[in-house]
Amino acid sequence: MVKKIIMIVAILFISIGALCIYGLYRFFNPFGKEVNKELSDSYYYTRDKEGIIYSPMGNWFELGKDEMEVDMQTFQVLARDYAKDKDQAYFKSRAINNEIDLASFEVQLGYTPIDKNHVYELNDNYYHIGTKDIKALKILEGADAKTFTQISFDFAKDKNFVYQNYKRNDSLDVASFEEINSHFCKDKKGVYYYSYGNPTHKIEEANISGIVSLTDYYIRDDNNVYFYVGYQNSESLDEVITIPFKNSNAINFFEDNGLVRIDDKIFYQGEAIEEVDVTTFKELEHGYTKDKNYVFFNGKIIDRADTNTFRYNTNTYTFSDKNHIYEVGEIVKSKK
Repeated sequence: MVKKIIMIVAILFISIGALCIYGLYRFFNPFGKEVNKELSDSYYYTRDKEGIIYSPMGNWFELGKDEMEVDMQTFQVLARDYAKDKDQAYFKSRAINNEIDLASFEVQLGYTPIDKNHVYELNDNYYHIGTKDIKALKILEGADAKTFTQISFDFAKDKNFVYQNYKRNDSLDVASFEEINSHFCKDKKGVYYYSYGNPTHKIEEANISGIVSLTDYYIRDDNNVYFYVGYQNSESLDEVITIPFKNSNAINFFEDNGLVRIDDKIFYQGEAIEEVDVTTFKELEHGYTKDKNYVFFNGKIIDRADTNTFRYNTNTYTFSDKNHIYEVGEIVKSKK
């Protein structure tokens, strides 16, 4: 009984403390509502609505704030970190010092500045707080502003070329190019995998017409599943693992998309889990799985783990069985 009372009192103190902290935060909060909540969480009106404040994600307490000198009548938010008024455009809180066509200046997908004459790339993400005499933007040379479209974070195209991370990719056919998901794309010549900052690589055996996106890391054609591996055991790989299948209806993902059942096998991060009983296999939490015979962590058998009593304790946030307590697949404490 005493323990329950102490716990209730502790919860009350914590709740009151949290409310006090929130109250102080609101009291000292230097700004009002977002200027355009749908486009940006970083541009705010002042409390009196007579000025504009830029604060990254509204986190003025940790990331600071900058009051801006703008024309309030014409100020408009273009993207999370871009805005303009009748006189100039802004990156974050600082006026852009390039010669741009202000009337047509916009930002595609939130991060690619463009006007009627040029497509631009941000020169320095810290331009707004820097003191160096550099231009905020640089022209993406050769890009046709009239037909330029930012497709995703990684790809864009105009009437002539495909651009990958602001660099022209001459190996891709612009007319037939399609992004499949965040790690695969295709054109009339083939299917490719890619990652940020790395070139596209052709998957020679992939059938272009039969490609289906499964997750951001998996695609399939009529014969194979293709799994993109960026890292494995903290090692950078940037490669694709090919897994043949017989029945496309027998491809099933678990909550952890690194786990997939393909036909009568279970794979973790593209590698088949050895000695697994598929019919009794089930996902637990935080990388742990088990079947009637074994407990697994990240696809590997945990020695001496008892599958019948292995469970997750929500009170102590630990995994244990009748004999041991486990952390990241290793025994850290014995119960006996």
